Amino acid sequence: SLWIHSGHERAIFVPHCNQLVSTAFAGTFPIARQNRLPAKTMHLATMSPCFHKRAVSRGCKSPMLAVAWIALVFLGTPQFAAAQAFNADGPRVQTTVRTSSVSVDGVLDEAEWQLVEPATDFVNFRPTEGVKTSQRTEARVLYGDDAVYVGAVMYDTEPGQIRSILTRRDGTEGADAFLVAFDSYNDRKTGYMFGVTAAGVQFDGIIAGSGDDDSWDAVWSSAVRLTPDGWVAEFAIPYSQLRFSEGESTWGLQFKRDIRRTGEESFWAPMTSDEMNSGIVQLFGRLEGLTNVSPRRAIQVIPYTVARASRFENPGRPGVATADYDGDIGGDLKFGISSNVTLDATINPDFGQVEADPAELNLTTFETFFPERRPFFLEGTQIFDFTYGSGDGALLYTRRVGGRAPIVGAAKVSGRLPGGTSFGVLSATTGDDFNPERWYAATRVKREFGDQNYIGAAATGFVFDPSGGVGINSVAAGIDWDMRVGADARWKFEGTLSGSSRTIDDDGLADPTRRGYALYMGFDQVRGYFTPGSGFRVYSPDFAVNDVGRFRQTNLIQARIGANQVWKKGEAFGPFIRAETGGYTDQTWSYDDQTFRGAGVNIFSSGLLTNFWELSLFTSVSDIGGYDIRETRGLGPIANFLNGGFNLDVETDNRKRFTLNPELGMWFGEDGARTLSGELDAEWNASDRVELSAGVELEGTRNAVRWTANESLIVQGDQLSIGTTTTSPGNLTASELLVLPTADPATLLSGVNPSDPELSIPGATGYYLPVFGARDTRNFSLTTRANVIFTPKLSLQLYGQLFAARGQYSDFQLLASADELRDFDYPKRADFAFQALQANVVLRWEYRPGSTLFLVWTQSRNMSDAERLLVDGGPLPPSPYDQSTSDQLRDTFDVFPDNAFLIKLNYLILR
Repeated sequence: SLWIHSGHERAIFVPHCNQLVSTAFAGTFPIARQNRLPAKTMHLATMSPCFHKRAVSRGCKSPMLAVAWIALVFLGTPQFAAAQAFNADGPRVQTTVRTSSVSVDGVLDEAEWQLVEPATDFVNFRPTEGVKTSQRTEARVLYGDDAVYVGAVMYDTEPGQIRSILTRRDGTEGADAFLVAFDSYNDRKTGYMFGVTAAGVQFDGIIAGSGDDDSWDAVWSSAVRLTPDGWVAEFAIPYSQLRFSEGESTWGLQFKRDIRRTGEESFWAPMTSDEMNSGIVQLFGRLEGLTNVSPRRAIQVIPYTVARASRFENPGRPGVATADYDGDIGGDLKFGISSNVTLDATINPDFGQVEADPAELNLTTFETFFPERRPFFLEGTQIFDFTYGSGDGALLYTRRVGGRAPIVGAAKVSGRLPGGTSFGVLSATTGDDFNPERWYAATRVKREFGDQNYIGAAATGFVFDPSGGVGINSVAAGIDWDMRVGADARWKFEGTLSGSSRTIDDDGLADPTRRGYALYMGFDQVRGYFTPGSGFRVYSPDFAVNDVGRFRQTNLIQARIGANQVWKKGEAFGPFIRAETGGYTDQTWSYDDQTFRGAGVNIFSSGLLTNFWELSLFTSVSDIGGYDIRETRGLGPIANFLNGGFNLDVETDNRKRFTLNPELGMWFGEDGARTLSGELDAEWNASDRVELSAGVELEGTRNAVRWTANESLIVQGDQLSIGTTTTSPGNLTASELLVLPTADPATLLSGVNPSDPELSIPGATGYYLPVFGARDTRNFSLTTRANVIFTPKLSLQLYGQLFAARGQYSDFQLLASADELRDFDYPKRADFAFQALQANVVLRWEYRPGSTLFLVWTQSRNMSDAERLLVDGGPLPPSPYDQSTSDQLRDTFDVFPDNAFLIKLNYLILR
């Protein structure tokens, strides 16, 4: 993100522990790679220091922990910070000149530009905080009847070194850039940013909290010009693209300049790393002198038409191609109900130009969540933002909408009232052949008060009403808050409390309704170079929001505590321009019976070297004691295997046209598991119009003891049989049993309680138990991208991913109790292999502002082989694991491809 590299969030999968560690922290710890992950700083939701050794920790309970944590929250001064109109110490500029004759051409030759004072004296945030920038910048603001105008002169003593690399819209990689941000609501919380690179590429977004969302695309004008003294940028931003109150004469204002060759990021209103996490917008300067400026009601209509041609394998005739041709029409509407309230609607939206999700291997008990890419749902996402701590989930996950059937129509109303209340309502319906079967709804309201404080509420609903079969009704609702307490609003007390109710109607017979709740609270210091923090969460087993939202896991009680330290107050020392270290520890219990689920310790360090290389090291020890209650897929807990390791990430100087980013990970488990992973990414600005990138990932794991299947074992006298199909004992008949002649049921099942003592099979007793095996896996992924930019409005994007994964299980064991695995001669083979090729070519031409032509070609080839074969002495086919990765990749090209061609045209009608 160009806005600010104030912090990053990165999801790190630690192999062996089936745990997604969200490195959420305060401060400026750049563990994520710049320009690859969104620069968003989250609270440091860290965990408690109560550790227990494996031998004595099974079933650790600490009811005083929650009491102690709640007491900690209120140790600070329980006083809400008073509201302030602006950063009292920030700079100010006057824009008392009104104009109606600005031509946006990159030449500041209108007389009005010389009548307003310029904003100067930019101060660096990077690489050295608080130092005056090396190059002078002058920025001015004018306003007219319909728009606000910005003119900036970026002086440069080496104009031949200005980076003017062309990218697609919202891409700033490798280029010099300038942006302006307005707090037009004057609330010190939300800002609208507009920027341009020295090559004329526009980028824009919405700033909230300590991060930005660049998915918002406004319709505005800009022009740039290179000069012998540097370069010039000129903007015209219509009032219809901003939100502000009638009669407001003062706005928050910020300017930012990036100089790529020196790595400088400088601001007009200075920002420091000890303040960033308290909220960016409140640090803005002041724009004064706006008079008789009225907000505008935007009206936008974007009809579209699309034609598709698909070529794929005939399902009834393998190896023979068939084709399908179709077309569609639809449209989007944006209507300003009032100056502060907007209606967005879409009918039969088409998302054919969206890049495919990458292939990946997920062997965990957690669902994979992919980011939203569809324009209708991307715009205004910050209004509906209702999330849970440390990436646990969100009440609204718009990828659910349209995931099972095409969208028939969707609409949302959003706005902000003068008193500081923002709200949003979303409704959508999906179904095949324009037959609505699924209804989705979400609503959100947030009331702001004081300084950076708010309290909000949200609700979602889902109805699935098929013509026959299973119907679903679910609703979820909650409140959230963010309060700044203590002197200088140094601490943040935040949280969410939600409840849900879900009913499944099976052919008119209603199942019992599931009701649950989720509570999260965090208490974090957000100002300072040393920022401790804590978090506490309680999620009941029946909390269910995944019909509309996303939630990673329930049945959880967890506490965290930790801290982050920016060394030398962000100043350079030794080989570092800046460096920081952080860490947290956690403890987790199950909600239903308070089973101790284990503890963990995580430490991360990062440094920016004087040669502008970045180093990041993440180390972790997890599953310290306790039990995993998810790995058996519903058949009870299993004792955790202690594991730990590290990830080392290096990024070369990103000021250069060519950058490398190698990464190495090594992880070790108490069960004998060993994982080695490596990744190498390369980016090359081959010219000012061509950007190439490639990334290769390799990972291998050996001897990880993991769940293989839940199997039925049937005892008849002294004879032990296993179900030939993988199901519970009550679903088996005598003909579906395989006798295990060498097995001794008395020894193997000693002390194990039967799960089905009275089967329909005469004289039989049934056991339903998890089978574990030592799992070996191999993963390979190669991803390439090429962007050819003809003009800022015309680009060609090429994308390809080649992926292969395989695995096998051996040395099987039966889970006799939570603390005991017994050797088991498992008569089945459960090996697997998967490979895929995805390619995508998109030609994008914005032939007029807001109107675009897409030409798209996509190809996919997929092959998978997941076994559950009986090993009964007969001949078996070769295991899919026995092939090499190179053979997998070669075989992928023999798969019959699915090809799709698409032409889409939309046209913006704007008033």
